[in-house]
Amino acid sequence: MSFSVLRQSPESDIPETSQQPVGFLELFYDLIFVAATMVLSNTFVYDVTLRTAGTAVLMFVLVWLLWFHSTILMNLERRDDGIQRALIAVQMLFIILTTLAYAGREQASTDYVAFGYGIALIAVAAAHHRASRGGGTSARWAAIRRNRLLLAGAMILLGIFTPDGADFIFYAAAIAILILPTSLRRNRQLPVPLIDVHHLTERAALLTLIMCGEAFVKVSLVVSSGSITNSDVIAIVIEFIVMFALFWTYFDDVPLAGIRRGALSAELWMLAHLPLQIGIVALAIGMSKFLQVEPGEVHSEAIPVLVVAFLGIYGGLALIGILGARTPRQPLLFLRLATAALALAAGGVVWSVESLSPGVLVVVLAVLALAHGIVASILRTRTTVPHHESSTIAAN
Repeated sequence: MSFSVLRQSPESDIPETSQQPVGFLELFYDLIFVAATMVLSNTFVYDVTLRTAGTAVLMFVLVWLLWFHSTILMNLERRDDGIQRALIAVQMLFIILTTLAYAGREQASTDYVAFGYGIALIAVAAAHHRASRGGGTSARWAAIRRNRLLLAGAMILLGIFTPDGADFIFYAAAIAILILPTSLRRNRQLPVPLIDVHHLTERAALLTLIMCGEAFVKVSLVVSSGSITNSDVIAIVIEFIVMFALFWTYFDDVPLAGIRRGALSAELWMLAHLPLQIGIVALAIGMSKFLQVEPGEVHSEAIPVLVVAFLGIYGGLALIGILGARTPRQPLLFLRLATAALALAAGGVVWSVESLSPGVLVVVLAVLALAHGIVASILRTRTTVPHHESSTIAAN
């Protein structure tokens, strides 16, 4: 699978790396996120509270960070031997066990979640260790990442044996280690390796595509659980419009624009996909709540969920655009921020005016998404992206 990506090159005196397509092992690895995302979204959609929302988002972030660190490693070294497959299998097993432990709500589920996640982190660290056994810049870079992952894993596992309340310190420290870009530590003694922009943009696009598919599946399952009504059909049409507009907005821009120079920009560009993908999942949950309406009842919980979804989607796109190579950046940045602001304002009006139902907000958001797609397509014709011959960018 390949996108037509404009690729960035390092300076002429820096060696280039060969461009390789995304392998089947990586695509297989992505499938576990289909199951994990569905479990997490189901947990929240049937228990809409601030506590559930916070823990569900935290679990999504934790699982997503495993994907992030594995993808960064695969950008450096794409192995597909027996040991690598075993490490991927361990990750996939403990990712789903961790999400199921979270959804189970047992008294000791926090310890189960911590244990499963700690083992998954160690598996990612082991893969980095294999990459660190070679020589050169890539090996030293992989060793630093391995040490960080091991430290985060140790903190997660230590939290199991720490009294409730105090364990939060270990968990928070581990998350901080995982989410801070490794590139912040670079120095002359530790140069970072070249980055395959084509691989990163394709991996991010593929996971975004999976999240879009999740949105369709989620709403379809809700509708199929009962008899389909005219309002269901209208809601499905509206969701299709929103998702198509998002597809249009993302895939006609982000994979083609590439990433700005520098390892720090590349890692931040990947991390900027986190709010975008959380927003897509939240959109599916919000539409599901809108559809779960009994006669004479209105699910007002859909309003804040849908607004948060648009803030995540267009806020994430704004961050991605800042770190992309398309210039000028200001017109599309302003458009994305304005779309998020208008969605927030629309949500506030519908929430405060009792005579307005969540259905009004759904229609307004669909119009916003479609209008954004049209205006963005016009603005992109007035921008440029660098054209280079190589698929790599320099680290400095």
